Amino acid sequence: MPASNSGKVRIIGGCWKRTNIPVLNADGLRPTGDRQRETLFNWLTFLLGGFEGRSALDMFGGSGALSFEFLSRGGSRAVLCETNRRAAQFIEQTAEKLNAEGLTVIVGNSLTDVRITDSAPYDLVFIDPPFAAELQLKALKRCAPMLASDGLVYVESPLEISNEMLASLSLSAVRRLKTGASYMLLAQKTENPS
Repeated sequence: MPASNSGKVRIIGGCWKRTNIPVLNADGLRPTGDRQRETLFNWLTFLLGGFEGRSALDMFGGSGALSFEFLSRGGSRAVLCETNRRAAQFIEQTAEKLNAEGLTVIVGNSLTDVRITDSAPYDLVFIDPPFAAELQLKALKRCAPMLASDGLVYVESPLEISNEMLASLSLSAVRRLKTGASYMLLAQKTENPS
């Protein structure tokens, strides 16, 4: 039974399948739901074939669910950035419990922290900030230069992100889905036409 100041979310696939992750009960911390994660990782598995040898950046770590799901399914390394120190402690405790050696937790702001560039380029970037903060476009602009040549970026947003905005960042949508109050977007880096 989680403490009153926390909840839990469950890893849905891979070697840590059915493992509960504790989630800090904090304003704006809203883990990606099971169905959305399942949809996202089905998309990624179809497009990538697998996660072995791949790297990910989780710009708004929150519960760590997206990073743990990625590593559980064979991802090699994930860099997770989280501004809330207590939430980061929850993630670090889970990583220790799971012996998740491929996870690096940075307590900081992914929009400004230079440490996230140290491990670039990334094959995959997760962008799921607190919706009220409206940081999706800033995060896309920040991460686009850090994507590998065929890198993918996942964005969860309360508003749909236009193809024009993606094109301005040399990205193109490969999957879109509206689920409840959220828009799910998976975009891929495209070659600059120069």
